[in-house]
Amino acid sequence: MLRPRHLALLLAMLPACGDAGTSVIDAAVDVTATADARPDAPSQDVSSIDVPVAVDVPVAVDVPVAVDVPVAVDVPAAIDVPVAADVPSVVDVPVIPDAPRTFMGTYPLAARFPEGGTFDPGSHRFFVGSLADGSVHQVDATTGLDEVFYRETAPGLWWTLGMDVDVARRRLAVCSMEDRRAAGESSHPYDGYVLIFDLDTRARVARIPLAPAFATATCTDVAFSADGGLYVSDREHPRIYRIEPGGALSTFVTHDLLSGGAVGQNALVVLPDQSALLSLIYLPSRLVRVGLRDRAVANVSLRGTFFDGLPLLSGADGMTLSGSDLLVAFTSQVTRVTPTLADWSAASAATVDVPAGMTDIVHTPAGDYLLNGQAVSFAFDRPTTPFQLVRFLGTF
Repeated sequence: MLRPRHLALLLAMLPACGDAGTSVIDAAVDVTATADARPDAPSQDVSSIDVPVAVDVPVAVDVPVAVDVPVAVDVPAAIDVPVAADVPSVVDVPVIPDAPRTFMGTYPLAARFPEGGTFDPGSHRFFVGSLADGSVHQVDATTGLDEVFYRETAPGLWWTLGMDVDVARRRLAVCSMEDRRAAGESSHPYDGYVLIFDLDTRARVARIPLAPAFATATCTDVAFSADGGLYVSDREHPRIYRIEPGGALSTFVTHDLLSGGAVGQNALVVLPDQSALLSLIYLPSRLVRVGLRDRAVANVSLRGTFFDGLPLLSGADGMTLSGSDLLVAFTSQVTRVTPTLADWSAASAATVDVPAGMTDIVHTPAGDYLLNGQAVSFAFDRPTTPFQLVRFLGTF
């Protein structure tokens, strides 16, 4: 039976989501140099000897060997000498990175309650967070090796939620939240932060508190724009923040449509044409369009089912762009959203059931992967199944 404190916990804690060869010319020059270098060659004495021509014959026979460079030039062996010229095989090595990279169908995860995830095609790695300890894990997409990429060392209770990769700039952005309730901070229960990492060095290059933009700001998801800016959704407040490439923070927009009845904004994406943001409201589940030029906010008009009734308090948790569609991970469903108007003001929805416990969906070159972070089980302290990323094979 659900105790009242469990329901309160869910509503408060349910988170989002170089020259190697020898040329022919070089070979000819080398042979000539060798012939001219013979110290015993009698070519300088030939003109002063008065003996019969017949006597000179042996000498004449020797001279051409030294003088007739063309003999050396015609020797194919000089051209084939580039056995060293076979070294270009070393030059061909860079082809290896372009070889097809493989994926597994399922990735067991060491991270506990991995609420959000993303994929970096540059390093061929998945990244997932953890509601249990605020860490970030990296998973090699070829081998499945799971390693801690970042571990939170600050005191307190920490969650890591939504995340995104800027492939061009080699950056990983992660939502981080401190749960302050255990310290008795009922009026200010959470603090939201954005962590920025260098994907190549693994260094954390920035830790940006959101409080300067709004005192009790939280963070559920992040989305990079093409200019290197970063948009941040707030679960507890109807606000979206923007962090400039240089680090300046501001409130980008605030609007009542960004509020949720039980849980608010849970996921965020930037449309490929950079015209708008799509913000996902957990419950009641909705999709909201935010114009990046005019900052206009409106619900996306959806035709079809956009609701997940079971288990209790299931909602729209994570999403990813996949081709021309948007895939939304509900707790026990995946919904494909296809725009019916080019500006994404209207769309159709088709749904397929999946095992319960999903918290995000991640797009890769090999398809889309569901993340079963089991956030509802986290909120209600229920038993869990193994955490994993699984390739989505459903059809609509």
